[in-house]
Amino acid sequence: MSIDFGGKEMPTGFFDFDLPLERPKWYIYLLYTACGAVLAGVLNFLVNITGLVNEPSFNEAATGLLNASDHIAVLIVLYCIATPFIEELLFRYFIFNLLLKYTKRAALSVVVCAALFGLYHINPVQMAYGFIMGLVITYAYYRHRVLTIPFLMHAAANAVALAFSFL
Repeated sequence: MSIDFGGKEMPTGFFDFDLPLERPKWYIYLLYTACGAVLAGVLNFLVNITGLVNEPSFNEAATGLLNASDHIAVLIVLYCIATPFIEELLFRYFIFNLLLKYTKRAALSVVVCAALFGLYHINPVQMAYGFIMGLVITYAYYRHRVLTIPFLMHAAANAVALAFSFL
């Protein structure tokens, strides 16, 4: 079904973004998913060996996550599906695309979007973690302009973080 605009071109507006029509090959999705998981593993390992895992603000955030439910399936759905979906729509699709559209500077848009993503995570340890993950995830989105890639990276990273929280 197509929308008729009275023979005129589709109107442009605030949320019109120039996204490519070509999809990446299947292995690109796997590569970025693995990248998200490995980076999350490295960051979680660093947080653990540096003792930052013992910071009160970090413990409060981790405890709050695990208190969401007693069932692992619910935690997986919340933390590995719903959260990445909502955050990727907000940060990559809306915020990054708006920044890129109006600044016309990719590097600045990637850094600002990652910084906002880090700040969104509130406590200092998660801010740094979120900023680093945000840089990589936002660059992947910029590179391919397909929201599935950052969603898979974010879901894999959250799955690794969830697994670390049970260790």
